Amino acid sequence: MLIIPVGPEAADPRPNRRAGRRLVLLAGAAAAVVVPVTAGTLLRREDSEALSAGPAQSVPGTGTDEEPVFEDVAAGAPGAEAIHWAHRTGVQPSLSPTEYAPDTEVTRGDVAVALHRLAGSPAVDLGTVPTLFTDLGEDPARISAVLWLHGRGALWGDAELRAHPDEPATRDCAAMMLAALMRPALAGMGVSWDASAEVSLPLPEEPGSALPDVAWLAAAGMAPDFLAPQDWAGEEGVTRAELAVSLHRADSVITSALG
Repeated sequence: MLIIPVGPEAADPRPNRRAGRRLVLLAGAAAAVVVPVTAGTLLRREDSEALSAGPAQSVPGTGTDEEPVFEDVAAGAPGAEAIHWAHRTGVQPSLSPTEYAPDTEVTRGDVAVALHRLAGSPAVDLGTVPTLFTDLGEDPARISAVLWLHGRGALWGDAELRAHPDEPATRDCAAMMLAALMRPALAGMGVSWDASAEVSLPLPEEPGSALPDVAWLAAAGMAPDFLAPQDWAGEEGVTRAELAVSLHRADSVITSALG
């Protein structure tokens, strides 16, 4: 696996981004001993204090004084809190001042960019890092995101050196990318989840199956409630609202781990 050299953090126009989340994800490659934890529970190794890892909660001090009003996101709708969080933090901003497009499906490149932003947009020196894929296009943000995630083992290409960033992201694809980034990052803090005792998989695990990652995300509280492993449809597309919910919950889990 190529390790992408990471330079100084890219300039972030949003001053309230929490440094703790960035440090956890940047340190993920140096994962240490994993402490197994029962499903849905986060264990802090230093004091063995059990913390709830349920639905994510908003974190004070990360937003603006006034939330934008999106015509396509009803107040109190499922995922509305996560959508506003994703917009104001810049992890997955709206597509226009009045519309978030929550039902629009994302591409593999979109997922990569959102995960890269979740980590604080660590800089990748595109002048020195070899471009391993032939289909990344011209967008520096997407190129940096794909290469950074590849260096973290969270995104791979095919035998023809294509990462397929413009293809729709399936639920399997998004789950594997998120788990590949989050699992070692949290393991580096000595925390993990064992979903095997409480989460039953609907089908026998096959080589390359995303179901173990889905079960881990569900146990860790990062998967939306309506995307349980028992009802998993891995080939379906991922919407912007679904991605926002998962990223919001991942941010909450990191915040709890740091607490």
